[in-house]
Amino acid sequence: MALQSVGIGSSANDGNGDTLRAGATKINANFTEIYAALGNGSTLTDIIDTNGVIDVSSGANKIVFYYAALGDLPSASTYHGAVAHVHATGGLYFAHGGAWIRVNDETTGPVTKYTAGTNGSSAYTFTGPGATSGDNPNFTFYKGHTYLINNAANVGSHPLQIRTSNGGSAFTTGVTDNYNSTTGLTQFIVPHEPSDTSLVYQCTNHSSMVGNITIV
Repeated sequence: MALQSVGIGSSANDGNGDTLRAGATKINANFTEIYAALGNGSTLTDIIDTNGVIDVSSGANKIVFYYAALGDLPSASTYHGAVAHVHATGGLYFAHGGAWIRVNDETTGPVTKYTAGTNGSSAYTFTGPGATSGDNPNFTFYKGHTYLINNAANVGSHPLQIRTSNGGSAFTTGVTDNYNSTTGLTQFIVPHEPSDTSLVYQCTNHSSMVGNITIV
């Protein structure tokens, strides 16, 4: 049912508005529809508590979190914990640590994230699943897997690049720098037929900050 507006005439007491009965009938009809949509017909269901939290205990709930492109996502820092679907990539993302992180799916495959640190201007260090402690640790990356290297904290002085060799050219197949509009975040979707299975990560400003990446 569409909203029924009570006719009030053009001016006060001009006799052109709805009668009291007709106006009350429209008001009742509007409230009946509201109570049916947001309750059981006689009682409203309070789905938002005093803290502003949506709390629904039953029903086939439908809430759309749609964004056309990655660039349309809001600030991940402001909306920490939010989820969103990005139509352009076909992916589901959640906001954590100031970045939008894609949830594993049949498109991206397994995703592993490492966070880079530095030891002066001589070495990178890393934290993350299975990361070796110490300077410039070696990595083994698997074909078909996705790796995120978060160097956002150091990118101003120590930009990280995946290269074909120590001091060599950038390896670009499957590599997206500044992924998800995050400066210093590198995404590497490892190809099944790489042109080179022995790569390195290296600081573009300091050649000694270099470690091996083996693709298997």
